[in-house]
Amino acid sequence: MEKLWTTSEAAKFLGLQDADIERLVKDGKLTGYKLAGQFLRFKPDQIKALKASGAMRIAAPAPAAAGAAAPAEGWQDRLRDLWYFYDFYLLSFVLLAALVIYLVSSG
Repeated sequence: MEKLWTTSEAAKFLGLQDADIERLVKDGKLTGYKLAGQFLRFKPDQIKALKASGAMRIAAPAPAAAGAAAPAEGWQDRLRDLWYFYDFYLLSFVLLAALVIYLVSSG
């Protein structure tokens, strides 16, 4: 899997400003992934597809529409993304749980 791009990298590739990228995410034209709850990252293939489609027009800021549709994503995609972003924490938890179980059962 390719390295995820930062907001600045995506903006540079698309020839936009960072704020424009964030607006594309809010408008639902681009899917962004938050790392550690604050760092927005993007899949390079999604950025390239957005550029190829020419759907990069930035609309004027508008109030968020109630019930705006999010991009359709299957549970397999969501599970893969969860593993990709949190693999270290998930493995650490499993190893720590195994160590605690071992220590409790042996003592």
